[in-house]
Amino acid sequence: MEITNDIGQIFKPLLRQFCETTKVIEIDEDFSTVFLPHTMTNYDKANKKIFYFGRDTYGWTPTSQLMEAHSNDNHLSYLEETSKWANEFGFLDYNKNKSSGFWTLAMRLHLRLKGFTENLRISDNLPEEYYEHINDFGWGNTNAIEVPKSLENQGIWETLDKDKYWAVKEQSKPLDKLIHTIKAYKPDLVFIFNWDCDEKAFLEGLNYQEQKFDLINNHFLSYHLPETNTRVIWTVHPTAARWLGYGTDSIIDEIIDYLNAVVA
Repeated sequence: MEITNDIGQIFKPLLRQFCETTKVIEIDEDFSTVFLPHTMTNYDKANKKIFYFGRDTYGWTPTSQLMEAHSNDNHLSYLEETSKWANEFGFLDYNKNKSSGFWTLAMRLHLRLKGFTENLRISDNLPEEYYEHINDFGWGNTNAIEVPKSLENQGIWETLDKDKYWAVKEQSKPLDKLIHTIKAYKPDLVFIFNWDCDEKAFLEGLNYQEQKFDLINNHFLSYHLPETNTRVIWTVHPTAARWLGYGTDSIIDEIIDYLNAVVA
């Protein structure tokens, strides 16, 4: 992932501010620190630039790595280093074709948008010929810092200093905004898979037109950002979709049908 001037001008001040306001909190240096949006190697070459957002990322980079970059006044090295995991397709091994996994939904959708209809396993045994087709997207989270539920699932929450956690989480809120991704990466199409997110807070600073549709059991919002001609589609995470009676493929079917109707 190439760190352009636009990316640097947006994320470096945010990282510096976060580090300055949280270093005095002295949370455990191994605590999973902020996740920033990333892009794959061929993102800038894509005919349509697409971003996929989930809730948060389990077990991201330790706080010590970000603070080292901060002490060296080299904040962008943190963004560059943490982009390698996705750029080296680490998400395929991580996902292991989870039926309701974020990566299963995002990558099957990405391939469907390119005309591939095969029901592929999104794991490290994905046929090699598909790799070039999943090397041109961006991904992010609505939460830069992991939410308590994720930390509970990892067995971390019980022993975590809650006061320090909430203090760090509060300072990460300026990062929880879609506007940074819009300015830095200029996507044409954004998918957000997290119905629990406060959409007004996440879209703060953006001029948008909102529409709600009776799709995916009335869990489907569409936004148009006229200043950049970006379309944002907001729906449920695939894990939550199971409780609505939807599997990954049925979510994709409704999204594709909607997009085809919009284009038509």
